[in-house]
Amino acid sequence: MAQVFDVVIRPMGENERRSVHALMRRAFALSDQLAFSWTPNVLVAEGDGQLLGAIVLKLFALPHHRKAGSISWLFTAPEVRGQGVGQRLVEAGLDFFEQQGCDEILVTVEGFNTSSSKLFSTRGFKILSPGAQFRRYGLATFAVWAKLSHYFDLGHFIWMRPAPQSSDSPTLQWWGTIIANSLIGLLILWRLGDSIAVNPWMWWQLPPIVMLLFGVRYLGMVLMARQQGLAVRFRAWESGFMLSAAIALVFVGAMYPIPGSVYPTATQWRYRDLLPKLGRMALAGTLPVLLILWGAWMISQLGLLSTAWLKILLLVGKPLILFDIVMPFFPFFSFNGRRLWDWHKGIWAVLATAAIAVFLICEA
Repeated sequence: MAQVFDVVIRPMGENERRSVHALMRRAFALSDQLAFSWTPNVLVAEGDGQLLGAIVLKLFALPHHRKAGSISWLFTAPEVRGQGVGQRLVEAGLDFFEQQGCDEILVTVEGFNTSSSKLFSTRGFKILSPGAQFRRYGLATFAVWAKLSHYFDLGHFIWMRPAPQSSDSPTLQWWGTIIANSLIGLLILWRLGDSIAVNPWMWWQLPPIVMLLFGVRYLGMVLMARQQGLAVRFRAWESGFMLSAAIALVFVGAMYPIPGSVYPTATQWRYRDLLPKLGRMALAGTLPVLLILWGAWMISQLGLLSTAWLKILLLVGKPLILFDIVMPFFPFFSFNGRRLWDWHKGIWAVLATAAIAVFLICEA
């Protein structure tokens, strides 16, 4: 097996595409393989005559005649992980971008992918907040997202080098999340039209319901983190709002909630080391939402809660617990269900059963 000092980084040869593609299939799950794409700029790592990894690089224009580079894909053979091959590929990619005269280098990383986060944070990258993106690129932000495939990577964040100097506001991201989800909910009510009995008051009831359900989720996670001595902050999932709005327009009555999540404030941390704390935070965030939905339904059976309120609660709450509990797999890794699954599969199973029961039993 080749060691780090034996590795040579070079451009991919014209006849190596099939071999690199085979290596990619070994490195990624099927869901990631389906999204894989090539660019004209691919570097490979070779050791002892064998391909050990590759990095796929993209160049594109930014506003004001600026130039950007992005790392589209980075992968190594499973047997050489942890030996520094990925680091060597990243360093070679950064050198390539500098040689091409790039003003900025961008990469998207899933919020709980701590190995990649550490890799880029130690090389001068920092998360570019949604507000900073729009201040920097204006309406061209949407074009930048397209170049980075940032419309479908829910829970991924844009990292930039050189690191942005301005600080971002978790509070603004939180309120932006509430407003965006409320607007999407109102869009759903508009699309429902005459398909259900839409009470005019439901238009006013929806934003408070979004704030309630998202609020208890957030508060539960933050309080549990504080109890465990873990410093955390909220981050919005900006890439999900356009997708959620599109789903609301195309599929009548379908809501794809984009609640964002709570992450450790530390730049470098290991997922496995913090998993027990993250798992308890996920439990503290999902359980209150489940209890509210079950409690509201039982109260409605006693005639103490109006049908309009219950309809809105279920319209928002059902998909929230579906994605936040029941579906811990790709592309829903960023929701709490993944933390529950990785932490304690028994607890996940109990919560998932209760969430599925909400779908089967609770109706307005």
